[in-house]
Amino acid sequence: MYLLIIVSVFCTSCTKDNFIDTGICNGRFDGNVIDYMKSSPYDWDSTRLMIEHSGEDMVRLFKGEDPQYPEITFLGITNHSIRRYMLHNGIKCVTDLDKEWCRQILLNHIINGKIKRADIPIGKQGEFGTVGTGGKIIKTLSGKELWIYTVLEELGFGAGENLPKHIYVNFMSTENFAIASGDIEPDNAIVHALEYKYTLGDSEGNMNPFSDTPNN
Repeated sequence: MYLLIIVSVFCTSCTKDNFIDTGICNGRFDGNVIDYMKSSPYDWDSTRLMIEHSGEDMVRLFKGEDPQYPEITFLGITNHSIRRYMLHNGIKCVTDLDKEWCRQILLNHIINGKIKRADIPIGKQGEFGTVGTGGKIIKTLSGKELWIYTVLEELGFGAGENLPKHIYVNFMSTENFAIASGDIEPDNAIVHALEYKYTLGDSEGNMNPFSDTPNN
């Protein structure tokens, strides 16, 4: 009886962070990142449009065709993050955003090489949500640093090495963002989808996002 309850809790907890329906089994997808986004338009259609709007070199990067970066890790900005930003700023189309701004935003969320959940050390956030201890500082392709860490879930009887680990990202600010679905694996990348509350541009600076207005 007790064994059944414990097994049930473990099975539920292992998928607790999967708020985003990846549409795939065990995280593995046969195809590149663009192919994956096309297969899951509910979460990724606007993201794909943003990539295409940023230029052919960005498309090649996400397709795994950039010889300098054949494999990447993408901290995935979902449709919901993009649409919320557009709604708040009165923007109707992704193509109304400045191409260079979109490119910079995407590069701020891309890491060279594949980094899986198991590769990310356990950490503890600092006071008031600031960067804390453990985890690891990583540079993105834009040169921007971020802090990424995991937290062991506690199931009422303490934490242990075999318990589920949840991923969090801090863009060197005072807010930590959860990964809603981690270890999504197309052929050329690992995608860790950021939670829906993350808004496009959070902690990314003040570059002008409008294509019809020059950047400062």
